[in-house]
Amino acid sequence: MARLPNLSRNTAIHMINRGVTMKYVSPNEVINASGLRLVLVQYMPSPWGQAAKAMMEYKGLSFMAAPWEGGGANEALVAWAGNNGAPIVAWNDEPPITRWDDILLLLERLAPEKPLLPEGREERVQVLGLSHEICGQLGLAWNRRLSMFAPMVASGQAPEGFVLMAKRYGSTEEDVARADERQIASLNMLAARLKAQKSAGSDYLVGNEVSAADFYWAAFSNLFALLPPDQCPMPEQARPMFESLSEGVRSAVDPILIEHRDRIMSAHFKLPMEM
Repeated sequence: MARLPNLSRNTAIHMINRGVTMKYVSPNEVINASGLRLVLVQYMPSPWGQAAKAMMEYKGLSFMAAPWEGGGANEALVAWAGNNGAPIVAWNDEPPITRWDDILLLLERLAPEKPLLPEGREERVQVLGLSHEICGQLGLAWNRRLSMFAPMVASGQAPEGFVLMAKRYGSTEEDVARADERQIASLNMLAARLKAQKSAGSDYLVGNEVSAADFYWAAFSNLFALLPPDQCPMPEQARPMFESLSEGVRSAVDPILIEHRDRIMSAHFKLPMEM
């Protein structure tokens, strides 16, 4: 999701002792291995990576995982994948991929028997459209990221990692000014859709089966209503950044969005979350 300040050694040891970290191998092991590999932001509930991990687990795919260090140089991973970000997913000798949609399509190819994209064209378009609205450029999380980081960058007191992130992803003054408005519109749309689906007898964003859109909202909901520490055991010093919302955005987090998140998380995610 973003570059974050390095954790203290004590914080890392505390999380390891609580048994809430992933079983990681080294980046070089992942780079040189075959099979399915995943690079995750370490110690943070980065939703792009957490969604990919949960979908792999739902599909019964075995994978090897390596950590990406927030704020670090990650030189071996950059040389391999071409950018300093996560998640990174790779399959055998195919080039590593980093975009949410490329990752989703790879997982669909590897385990088509448990699809997260509907076969029907109309529902497929709906799932992909909703997923882009949650994950993609100018979408819900893109605008949330602006709200989280732009004020700190503008203050002149942001850690170097935040400044580098802002330069990498880019934004205009208009984008920053409209970020909350756009988040509210997206949240309202998702809530309205869930209410319509509930009236039709469905617990899902599209159709009557779980889809990628459900996984994405569940993972990305942590940007708007962070799970409690016993379910999302991230460093305490990072929680305020996730929990800081404008009043307008907070009001747009309809209870049905959290009900849906909790249902999908309980059914399809490992809790407490592994980071």
